[in-house]
Amino acid sequence: MATKRRKRRKARRRGWYAVLPYLLGAVIGAAATGGLAWVAWTWERALDARLDPIRTPPQRYAWTIQPEPAFPVPPYARFLKGVRIVLDPGHVGQRDPGGTWKRGPTGLREAEVNLRVAHFLREFLEAAGAHVTLTRERDESLNLPDKEDLRQRVELANRLPADLFLSIHHNANSNPQPNYTSVFYHGTASDNPASLSAGRYLITGLNDALRLESHLECALLSDYLVNDRNGFAVLRQAEVPALLSEASFHSNPAEEARLRDPVYNRREAYGLFLGLARWAQGGLPRVALAAPKNGAVRRGGEVVVSLDDGLSARGGWGAEQVRILPDSVVVKLDGQPVRFTANLSKRELRITVPSGTFVGRAALFVDFVNIFGQHVVHPRLDLEVGR
Repeated sequence: MATKRRKRRKARRRGWYAVLPYLLGAVIGAAATGGLAWVAWTWERALDARLDPIRTPPQRYAWTIQPEPAFPVPPYARFLKGVRIVLDPGHVGQRDPGGTWKRGPTGLREAEVNLRVAHFLREFLEAAGAHVTLTRERDESLNLPDKEDLRQRVELANRLPADLFLSIHHNANSNPQPNYTSVFYHGTASDNPASLSAGRYLITGLNDALRLESHLECALLSDYLVNDRNGFAVLRQAEVPALLSEASFHSNPAEEARLRDPVYNRREAYGLFLGLARWAQGGLPRVALAAPKNGAVRRGGEVVVSLDDGLSARGGWGAEQVRILPDSVVVKLDGQPVRFTANLSKRELRITVPSGTFVGRAALFVDFVNIFGQHVVHPRLDLEVGR
């Protein structure tokens, strides 16, 4: 009996030794931040560390417990190589009226958090070979009117043109309780199919990285839900796939405390990075004028468009197979459907320009969906129609 008691005491001591580092972290964290939220989080983590990973039921684990910080670049991130991404750290450089404008309960400025996340995200993306541009590099006022400030941000993406424009933000509410993730696109779902393709992956990446307790029924939202159905200016003016992320609420006191931590900011950036890497892994479909290459065509003439599903050119097993959903092909000229013939094995479309088309510049819109559900990144092709 004495031997059994000694074994039980040793087992209890080993259990407490396992959690001791976390308890010390709680004390230090509380002293540094003055926040009970940090103590509660560390205590939960200490208890979580004692769970048997084989026998513990899934419901015993706390979803909100963050794993140890580690940010490896996954092998599938190689598909980001060459992808052009513009990151827009929201409100950085914008005129600050002071007071409580874009600030958390204890004064944390949203702009400084947005910029830290953008810098971390650029680091991840460039490590994978993406071409990254920031609309704002430093947290200093440019003293521009808001309208001009927003125009300059999105114009940078339009000029490149970027394969994706991502405006990084954190949300706020007069009620301190809400804290969830949302990602916004402009207009209706049919207006921005390529933006939706990226948005789905960003949400899952942020969910995995931040482990927030609260989640919307649908976190991918139209910006028509805000700003009197006019949407966000940076999304409304974008001529490229564009999204605005609201990763969490800086108006929530516990979340504001977490957002002060650069490691937590890097977690958020890593979640966005994984989302973008998964988006790129699914292929970024593209179209191009094959003939005439300069877009000059007569009324009644033919235009040949080449289709790139974003996957087959990589080679590998099954690369010869058609990876475009046949019924997904859409062709419009100046907003009106036009007839076409598709040879998907050759990955090309032949389009006849209607004889009644107006002479001058015309916008040819070509979209399709690949087997990952990805839409064409830049579906507009410019034609010059002659007599």
